[in-house]
Amino acid sequence: MRAATAAMQSAFRRIIADRGVQNVHRDIAPVEEIFRLQRTDETKVNERAYLR
Repeated sequence: MRAATAAMQSAFRRIIADRGVQNVHRDIAPVEEIFRLQRTDETKVNERAYLR
């Protein structure tokens, strides 16, 4: 958690300094990786099965 916090702070500093996100894309995880870590596909399947 501490490492993630430091990385986010660094990324935000770069975004502010650059006035945009154009230079941080290569250094951050793609959205697809976040969805994989959160098991989004599995959650959607479970929602269809249990939230009728």
